[in-house]
Amino acid sequence: MSISVDVFLRNDSGNLVILTTPPDESDLVGHDDTRHTLWGSPAVRALGATVVVGLSIGDVWVDFVALDDLVNDCELILKHLADVAAASGRGEDYIRFRIGNLRAATERARAHRAGVVIWAGHGDLVYAARPAGDADPTAA
Repeated sequence: MSISVDVFLRNDSGNLVILTTPPDESDLVGHDDTRHTLWGSPAVRALGATVVVGLSIGDVWVDFVALDDLVNDCELILKHLADVAAASGRGEDYIRFRIGNLRAATERARAHRAGVVIWAGHGDLVYAARPAGDADPTAA
């Protein structure tokens, strides 16, 4: 199973809305084992990361007001990329790509005054949507 990152918000009815990842971007954050071997690893914890380490116990929901905390985690990991890569057994490019996906999702969330969820799936998804202004590819 893979972990992905998505942008979420609540619509006027209070329903959860997951925004579709743009086709030119990726939502990949890692394989399920990276919850422990990378994001929640002792090496990442030792850096002082506070958000991504939560993946070691479950999915992580980051509200709009906490997006800076996620960005700070990303910056910490990138600053110590060689050490984190060596400790996790994942290559630097593997980690850098996934950090890029987290940061891109964070920027999309900011644009919509929304949050991000880092999770293993959409099993209980109530409603999914494209951001306003995106063309509906199913429309004739």
